[in-house]
Amino acid sequence: MTSIAAVPSGIDELTPAWLTDVLHGTVTEVRPERIAQDTGFSALLYRLHLTGSGNIPSTVIAKLPAESEARGGMELLGGYQRELDFYRHIAPAAPLSTPHCHAARISGSDFILVLEDLCDWDDADHLAGLSPARLRAVLRSLAGLHAWSATAADGEVLQSFPLVDNPLTRELFLPAFAPGWQLYLDKTERPVPAAVADFAERFGDLAPQALVALTEREMLLHGDIRADNIFFRADAVKIVDFQLAVRGAGAADIAYLVSQGLATAVRSGADRDLVREYVDELKVLGVEDYSFDDAWRHYRFGVALLMYMPVVALLTWDVVPQRARQLCVTLVDRAVACIEEIGALEVFS
Repeated sequence: MTSIAAVPSGIDELTPAWLTDVLHGTVTEVRPERIAQDTGFSALLYRLHLTGSGNIPSTVIAKLPAESEARGGMELLGGYQRELDFYRHIAPAAPLSTPHCHAARISGSDFILVLEDLCDWDDADHLAGLSPARLRAVLRSLAGLHAWSATAADGEVLQSFPLVDNPLTRELFLPAFAPGWQLYLDKTERPVPAAVADFAERFGDLAPQALVALTEREMLLHGDIRADNIFFRADAVKIVDFQLAVRGAGAADIAYLVSQGLATAVRSGADRDLVREYVDELKVLGVEDYSFDDAWRHYRFGVALLMYMPVVALLTWDVVPQRARQLCVTLVDRAVACIEEIGALEVFS
């Protein structure tokens, strides 16, 4: 990737000349189309329709910082830098299929990703939930990333990604759980089991146990592996959105994927089998010291802890579309059901 062109500060600066430099062909016209307005809040996403000559794709995806308060939050988390680091250093080496990255640049508070357009791939619907077959395909992809990070990755590169247990999570997200949970109680139509309700009331005191447990290993995790970030074509999978990539126990990714990415009726009764499949896949890939018991313990911690993600997201209720509101409530509903069914709270002391 070159550094000849400046980093654009907005969509208007994605000119034919800038794109010509990035795409190494001649772009004569660009027409931006805003996309993913109901699902992408931490960044602005555009499909760029291109006219030109040479090896110029007809469309690419441009990802720019959000315009809302989400931009400040993502900058505080280092999310834009994390994603650029992933595409620059991890994607070229890791056995995880991602869109081809034409450009990944950052300067101050501005950043830009220019990515392959997956318009001919099927974008999964997080509200509907994944099918079991698709879930297993993603599970295998995650196992590949986790195993590679544990056996072959450059340790210095991995250090640029924070641990699951980090000060920002403890200081920002855990305190935000209580008001988010109250909003959930106001909006859900599902009864909350007494044990889960008690856990939620004590979340700030109990969650640090899960954070500590989930840093017992330092695999590289996607960190936000939800259906909206996964694309499918036949048996192939491509994964996007690495702004929340972290280091930790691999089963945390699996816990988030399964407990919130599957409809409850589809997931029910399958958790242990899916964790066992994940551990078996890791063994095939050279990670032989991650036992099922350890992974199952991490999985249960992850299911309980990562409920905070849609709970905290509910605090954006007044500024997001109705589908996003419905999605957050649905994800918490799924997490609550999973916590109860698998006895996740038994791992907390």
